[in-house]
Amino acid sequence: MKKIILIIFLVVCFFTVPAFSAPFLVCDPQTNVTHYVITGDINITIPAIDLGDNTVRLVYDLGSVMERRYDIEVKAKNEWGISTAVPFDFTKALPDAPNLSIVQDE
Repeated sequence: MKKIILIIFLVVCFFTVPAFSAPFLVCDPQTNVTHYVITGDINITIPAIDLGDNTVRLVYDLGSVMERRYDIEVKAKNEWGISTAVPFDFTKALPDAPNLSIVQDE
């Protein structure tokens, strides 16, 4: 009986892998936005994520971003134009700007 329990324990340990959440740069839900433009230390334009109910949000995966301090600006974009830039300084997981934050994906 002890051997069976030991074998089950080893199998569970072998097939269990740690799961780590990835940090994301997100904003509050908005309307009339099609893309977000990130410039500065990171330069990328990404589509807005549809939340339904005619709202969208910025969701940018920072999992591949190296750990260091970043200075960026984020702008909301649609077919009519582009918004004023919102400065955002962070060290991979410490947001400093209102309405933008880094969250852990659950």
